[in-house]
Amino acid sequence: MNLRHFGIAVLLGASVMIHASRASQLDEWKWKSRVLVVVGPADDSAVRQQRQIYQSAADGMSERQIVLTEALDDTERSREIRSRVSTDGKRFHAFLIGKDGHVAFSSDKPLSADYLFQRIDAMPMRQDEMRRAR
Repeated sequence: MNLRHFGIAVLLGASVMIHASRASQLDEWKWKSRVLVVVGPADDSAVRQQRQIYQSAADGMSERQIVLTEALDDTERSREIRSRVSTDGKRFHAFLIGKDGHVAFSSDKPLSADYLFQRIDAMPMRQDEMRRAR
């Protein structure tokens, strides 16, 4: 009987590991960070512009716990991210994924730092973060 239970435990553990490996790449940031997802052709000027906006506003991005991730190629990781945000990546698109893992908003044009900060600062979770920081 003990060997049978051991075998069942091994099979259950393997199925959990397989399921975990299929978890979204975006799940690593869930409840920790907001994720600015940029998709599109790697040579798109809007992609470069969004990256520059992010980099030039690094302090504000850090304060609001925003990480940048890009899905610009045909790797499995990029395909999975594009699938998660329901886009094919043939055109530029930016998505803000909230800490809860859901798309908060998206745009087919680069998002300015001011716009991102205003939208995020109006969110209830961010309001709570700001209250606790005082």
